[in-house]
Amino acid sequence: MLPPIKNGEVETGYTTSLRKDDSRNKYCTFFMRITKIILLVLTLAISIYILLNVHQPTASLVLRNVQGLIYPGLKILRFFSVPVIRKFPSLTDLYDESCLLENPYFYVHEMECWPCQDVYSVTQLTSSINQSTYLSGTPYVTRSSQQVVPFAILKNLYKNNQALFDQESSGIKSTSYKISDLKDVFNKATDELGFSEIHVSWRINRMTAARVIRKLFPRPAALPERSGQSVERYVMIDGAKAPPYPLPNMECSFISVKQANGQRTIVLKPSAECNRECRMVSVVLQPSDILWYNWWYWRPISFSVEATTEISISYISSYC
Repeated sequence: MLPPIKNGEVETGYTTSLRKDDSRNKYCTFFMRITKIILLVLTLAISIYILLNVHQPTASLVLRNVQGLIYPGLKILRFFSVPVIRKFPSLTDLYDESCLLENPYFYVHEMECWPCQDVYSVTQLTSSINQSTYLSGTPYVTRSSQQVVPFAILKNLYKNNQALFDQESSGIKSTSYKISDLKDVFNKATDELGFSEIHVSWRINRMTAARVIRKLFPRPAALPERSGQSVERYVMIDGAKAPPYPLPNMECSFISVKQANGQRTIVLKPSAECNRECRMVSVVLQPSDILWYNWWYWRPISFSVEATTEISISYISSYC
């Protein structure tokens, strides 16, 4: 054992090394304690989970005693969350989200893929009503009676409802760093967007804004009365040279892509569950065309059409 260092004595390198080793040992001890606590909590949580799922009497006992604590617990949670919401008001946008985080590894095992097995091309239907095709999920295209919606008309709708759209439709994504909100989109000249490589995705997920945008994109007449439309919808604005992009997975599985202006090539790739039984098909959407498909079986990708100079505007909605 080394003698203590007296006043005036010089501390040697050996003593300094001992103190460093002692400090390192303290950190290691603290880390080991934290690790043991985490492992203990995980083991306890897994044991409780297994017990509640295996032993029915215990599960019933816990459920009877916990039900009375749900409302007081949520009340306490609300009490503590109000200051956070006041500090970060943008968090209220999460209230309208049906899914906060999408699972990228979602996969359905042994899914039946018969709706896409015999699909060699996208069917062009002349009739506006086809119940059997609607129910099967086979992709097809119908021609709607809707008028073409040029960029100028969409811009005029935005300016007449600018305060509403800026407040309730802030879900803008763009390939251009110069575009971060709706003002940037509609301040662009038509010619500037038409020959560009800009792609803009405008997501609408609130009822008030959805009612306004529905003036330009009414409900298709081919839908059965019993089908309900999701609030979530997208307006895709693409320049003539915009890069390809996948269409979003919507809240409901039956999806319509209405081509409001210009042309766009849609390539429907089979989903991961059906890529062995089904094959890839494509279709060129003309103005007023509506593509119908089921995202359980298809993962569409939108491509620009060669030798075009028009702005492409596509309206995407889903139905349950």
